[in-house]
Amino acid sequence: MFKNLFNKLEAFCTSGQELSQEEKFFSGIVGYSDIKKLLLKSVVSKDPVSILLTGPPSSSKTIFLLEMLAGLDNVYFVDAIGVSGPGMVDHLFSNNTKYLLIDEIDKLKRIDQAALLNVMETGILSETKLKGKTRQKNMKLWIFASSNDIERLSKPLRSRFMELHLEEYTYEEFIEIVRRLLKKRYHMDTDVSEKIGYAVWNKMKSKDIRDAIKIAKLAKSSSDVEWLVDMQAKYSKKC
Repeated sequence: MFKNLFNKLEAFCTSGQELSQEEKFFSGIVGYSDIKKLLLKSVVSKDPVSILLTGPPSSSKTIFLLEMLAGLDNVYFVDAIGVSGPGMVDHLFSNNTKYLLIDEIDKLKRIDQAALLNVMETGILSETKLKGKTRQKNMKLWIFASSNDIERLSKPLRSRFMELHLEEYTYEEFIEIVRRLLKKRYHMDTDVSEKIGYAVWNKMKSKDIRDAIKIAKLAKSSSDVEWLVDMQAKYSKKC
């Protein structure tokens, strides 16, 4: 059940670093040692736990979810900006999902939020289709989510979460997060990863780690970074 989790923790055994389990698991995130510990305890808890990370866009919320996606089994990640309710619900019906990770959960439609609320309250996933046909599934589901605008989240659903507010990180923290994440994910050279972080923060005027990941997928050198950033600036829509 925890094969990926154990593999991720064991990956640090030969590194010479004396790190706690939570620091090993969330190695791509700077700081937040207490939140890392809480999340790891929640992952291995006997009964389902639901945790909501709130705060501004630049506060590592999404990175926490991505680290969990990489280190857990039976996990499903949802970007609520582009997800369709039936798509998410169909996946839960069709797969043995234990951990549901939802980025920007406040973007989910009300009907989809209601489906999650029912699972959290009763342990039953239910859906009513056309012509009144209903299907149900008993399941234990751990939900970890992020939200930039919690006021758009239904109050009953919000009340079922343990809510943690994260503050925006500094430029130095952003660069360190980019460096760690890109080294772990793409084995990227420190100079190139730091240049990506600098370009995203200062040239693209973005604090979104996902922008750094997009560039890292294509950049092989410092000149690649400059070209990619300049091209995006050239063809981006001017407001």
